[in-house]
Amino acid sequence: MSNKELNEAVVTGQVDSKSVLSLVRNWAGFLIVSLFFFHVTAGTFTSLGVVLPHMLGELGWNYSQAGVGFSLLALLVGLAAMVPAWIIKRWGIKTTFAAGGACLALGFVLLATASSLPQYFLGASLAGFGYPLCAIVPAVHYFTSTVDSKRRAAIIGAYFTIGGLGGVVGPMLATGVVEFLGDWRYHWWVLAVVTAVLTALAVLFVDDRKSAAVEAEEKAALSEQKTEDALHNWSFRDVIRTKEYYIIVFSMTLTLVCGLTMNSWAVAHMGALGVSATVAAGALSGHALVNSFSRGIGGLLANRIDPKWLLVSALLAEIVGMVALSVADNSFMIGLFAIAEGYGFGMCLFATTLLLVNYFGTANNPEVLGSMHFVTTLAMIGPVGAGFVADRTGTFSVVFVAYAVLLLAVLIAAVTMRKPKPPASSGVVNAPFIATDLQSEGG
Repeated sequence: MSNKELNEAVVTGQVDSKSVLSLVRNWAGFLIVSLFFFHVTAGTFTSLGVVLPHMLGELGWNYSQAGVGFSLLALLVGLAAMVPAWIIKRWGIKTTFAAGGACLALGFVLLATASSLPQYFLGASLAGFGYPLCAIVPAVHYFTSTVDSKRRAAIIGAYFTIGGLGGVVGPMLATGVVEFLGDWRYHWWVLAVVTAVLTALAVLFVDDRKSAAVEAEEKAALSEQKTEDALHNWSFRDVIRTKEYYIIVFSMTLTLVCGLTMNSWAVAHMGALGVSATVAAGALSGHALVNSFSRGIGGLLANRIDPKWLLVSALLAEIVGMVALSVADNSFMIGLFAIAEGYGFGMCLFATTLLLVNYFGTANNPEVLGSMHFVTTLAMIGPVGAGFVADRTGTFSVVFVAYAVLLLAVLIAAVTMRKPKPPASSGVVNAPFIATDLQSEGG
């Protein structure tokens, strides 16, 4: 039952306790999985960079040693991207969150008690392994099981926005905890406790059984004899044989290359162009805010605009952002970079997720989404490659312009992309992800 239907039932006196409990359960599930995404975003990449200098000062490690732990964190996030799909298929979403929460909590405990490099490496690796088990793949599976198609895009957009805000708030939270409690170890202990609480809540309240609204949609879709093109759930094997899958996946991968490189080198690059560190840091904060809220904007627009065109707008914004960053020596170009690249990254993350479910159905979306995030592990070469080029050319500008050229090629492919025709063997039928008037071939 939707909020509107419940309100009408209350007015007419036809509401029952089962409907109220169902609605409360759905909103509780949304809040829990969204807070989990916020938590892992704030507690891993963004906070590790803040806490590392304190760890180095006490434990005597050098930057190279500390950097290995950060790389292991990123590597394990990518390598574990397919694990949620495997666990969901065999034991369900509750077990997925339980396993992910256990890995995260143990990783944070190891970081809190770290006294040696091997322990630090293991803690960072466990945190990285637990990240995807508590983030996008299980959450999108949960939404496609419990939320009707008319509201699903907005719900997913809100979810991505809340998770993105973790990247904005994370550094401030880490700094505040360390300064208030006086020891960097308390930061990791706080994260471990919060993880344990969220894991317990997820196990208690997050249930991926299909809601009545979703089941009704599926029955209605079958009874109305909608076209197979709109109804088919693809097998994973058939999905990875389509060119559309690779256009979508490499759109996200290249966007992530730009994002990782930007986060690694933008401050140094702008510094070489004469921009102060304070201004450069402010630009990154503004970028993070735009990144977060663009995901919510996508959720509001997705039922009105074909998500394919949201992806096109994201890639176009990325091109503008990379070109602006390459010459970001004045306030206009710095602002243009922050807005364009922030919008491009956030909207691309949202649009690629939505397109994969729109094009290939909901039944196997954990595997399809997981495979995309596994492929995006390739984006780790971005910061390393950019540093290599800058060492030899003396500037990062050529790197950002090269990224813009590559993005243009992907943009052209996205513009010409058409909704793929499912093979006869692709599986059972299911209700379309969003309004069917946006499912027409080519948008």
